Amino acid sequence: MRFDKRTAFSAIFIAGAAAAVLLLPAIATVGNLLSPNHPIPASAHVAPLLGEAIWARANGGRNTELQPINPFTVGRTLSCLILAERLAPSPERDARQDECLTNLPAIEAIGYLSTVQMRADGVWQDPRVPFVQIAHMNRLTSSWSKSQLLDTLAERGEFTLGIKGAEHAARTFYGTAVPELTLAQAAAVAALLGDTRFDPWCAEDRALQRRHRVLGRMRANDAIDQASFDAADQSPLGLIDPPSTHQPCAR
Repeated sequence: MRFDKRTAFSAIFIAGAAAAVLLLPAIATVGNLLSPNHPIPASAHVAPLLGEAIWARANGGRNTELQPINPFTVGRTLSCLILAERLAPSPERDARQDECLTNLPAIEAIGYLSTVQMRADGVWQDPRVPFVQIAHMNRLTSSWSKSQLLDTLAERGEFTLGIKGAEHAARTFYGTAVPELTLAQAAAVAALLGDTRFDPWCAEDRALQRRHRVLGRMRANDAIDQASFDAADQSPLGLIDPPSTHQPCAR
C-alpha cells in the first residue's frame, strides 16, 4: 500500500488535537493559578455601526454570542477545520474554513484581548503564557456577552501605527468621532484593529482589501443590506492627511 503523507499528517494532527482538547480544563486551571486574579473590565458602549464592523472583523457570525472555550466547542471547531484542510487549496476551502471559525465566534478577538491583558500584567514571553492565555480566554468567553467584547475592543484595542482605542483611530484616520463614522469608514477602522505595523496611508490597496472583507462579513451577518454594501465597497478609502509624526512611505 502506498504511503499517504496527507493521511498520516491528518492522523497525527487529530491525535494531537484530541489530546489538547482533553487537557484543556487542566491547562485553564493551571493558568488561573499562575495569572493575576482580576478580570478585564468591560467598557462603555461603542456605536452600533462600528460594533458590527468590529464583530465582522473578529470573525463573529450572524446574531451569535460568544461560545465558551471548552472541550466540546474546541473539538467541534478542530474537526471542522481538519475536514476543510483536506480540500484542495481554493476559494471553496477558504470559505469552509471561515465557516468552521464561526463555531467559536470572535475567538481571534478574545485571544487578542487576553494578549493585551497579559502584557499589562507583565505576563509575557515566559513559560506561563500558554496557560494564562487559555485561562483568560476561558474566563472571558464564559462570563462576557457579545456587547461587552465589542465595547472593550473599541476602548482598549490597539489599531495600526500604535493607535489605541477606536475614538483615537476614528479621529486620526477620518477626523471625526466614532458615532459620526459612515459605514465605509467604520469598516475601514475595524479592519485596522489588531495590526500595529500596517500603514494604510502607504498601502491603500491593501487597506481597501481589508475593508472589503469586513464589509463582506457584515453583509453575510445581515448587519447591512446589499445596496449599503455596494455603496460602501465602491467608495474611496478617504483617509485625511496623516499626522505630523507619520513616517514617510518607503519607495
